[in-house]
Amino acid sequence: MTANVHDEETTTALQVACDTAVSGCVFTMRTEENDRERLLEITRDHVAEQHGKDYTLEEIEEQHVETVDVSTDGHDH
Repeated sequence: MTANVHDEETTTALQVACDTAVSGCVFTMRTEENDRERLLEITRDHVAEQHGKDYTLEEIEEQHVETVDVSTDGHDH
């Protein structure tokens, strides 16, 4: 192993982005995989408060949550 291997590691994260770009909404949230429930709840609250739409946590998870690879070197590539 070389000293810089750690700098190139990636981890898996969950990401959700509001898909109402036409309204100027820039809500995006990314968190660790084990924080799924919090991600869903915050997203549900955002959509209800900002867009007046009610979604279940299951709908948000199925339709809007993405799994993404994130660099752990402190910089998102």
